[in-house]
Amino acid sequence: MPLPTMLPQQVLPFGFAFVYAAFGVSGFILGWVAQRGNYCFVNAMSSVFTTRSYDRFGALLILFGASALLTGLLVVTGVVPAVDQYYDNYFSGWYVVVGAAIFGFGATMAGGCNLSMLYRAASGYVQNWLELAGMMVGTYVFAVAIWPFQSFTMANGILSTRLGAYTEYLPYDLFHSVGHLSIGVTAAGLGFPLVAIGLSLQRRTRSRRSAHAAAATPLTGLGRALAAPAPPGRVGPLAPIGLQSARLRLVDAREMLLLRKPYGANLSTLLLAGALLLVFVAGAGYTFNYLVITSSDGGRFLEYILMPFGVNLALNTPWYNDALPILDPSVLMVVMLIVGAFSASLLSGDFKVRVPHQRKRLAVGFSGGILVGIGVRTALGCNVGLMWTNFAQLGYDGILFLFSMLFGVWIAVKVQRRLV
Repeated sequence: MPLPTMLPQQVLPFGFAFVYAAFGVSGFILGWVAQRGNYCFVNAMSSVFTTRSYDRFGALLILFGASALLTGLLVVTGVVPAVDQYYDNYFSGWYVVVGAAIFGFGATMAGGCNLSMLYRAASGYVQNWLELAGMMVGTYVFAVAIWPFQSFTMANGILSTRLGAYTEYLPYDLFHSVGHLSIGVTAAGLGFPLVAIGLSLQRRTRSRRSAHAAAATPLTGLGRALAAPAPPGRVGPLAPIGLQSARLRLVDAREMLLLRKPYGANLSTLLLAGALLLVFVAGAGYTFNYLVITSSDGGRFLEYILMPFGVNLALNTPWYNDALPILDPSVLMVVMLIVGAFSASLLSGDFKVRVPHQRKRLAVGFSGGILVGIGVRTALGCNVGLMWTNFAQLGYDGILFLFSMLFGVWIAVKVQRRLV
């Protein structure tokens, strides 16, 4: 069947001012929520290997699954054309696997993924400032030392695909169709299992914590009475306990609104998914970007910094020449992400310039940032701009990125244990 390569008309007729505003708002939400929820992909993955905690990793899987379901629903209902979902699917190849592993290793050593690097830098963490500086250097190293070889393999299909777009789109790969039925089935088949696995992992972690807490705190007196089952026909202590639980939830909500308590993992997940949907709908037909941020634009900050000094990397470095224009909505998204994170940290009283007690962490942060820059550029995206985004695009690169990043994180955890 013939597949369109571009939209014949814009989906939302509000002009580019609206698109820029939507990307800016989305970036602000990302920064604010990530800061208030301490949302970090790397920490979620490393906790699987360090503390055997699956709570935050489960939240990641819920985020990926919900994103796939919601974007799929928007396409199936005709709100957004299918071409917007697959248009910006990148080529797949060895570089996704290798780059994601390098990224996972570097980010774990540096102390933050691309999202957490930016919001923590905006919250005053000096180690993450150096990670960002290292990522700029790593991007330049990639541009001059790796990109010429990588682009050659991509152009010649060496351990890589050559077409991209709908050929990387799971509905097309599975059903050879980009119709509503194939998209709906794929979105459901990918999204529901991810959400179910994520919830199951969270229940497993919380049950284990409850069991440990119960074992550590013997019941006496009132505690034994409350834990005892109620006699038949009587509600017993369950009704007041349920009322107390509801009151506690209201108190928690108030404390979060007043910025006195951080957001929970699943609340953060819900808000982040909303930010992705805002970009997906607002950018339809204008720009086919989802959350293609932090890696490309954060790494290109070096280009912007050098321009006032008369150095233009785009003139003599092919990768910078082919990169996104400076005045792109995703650049605004990165800037607003930093603004959102800084605002949240400042208003909540969390902002403080923090220098690690172990000065070697500064060197590790910078070195890890270099690997982050190399990894995300090799993979053609980061944990946000490829992994999370690609799940929403119903592609398979997000799956490759997830497992490869987990491998890199696992290796880094092993190395850190030897260094401590």
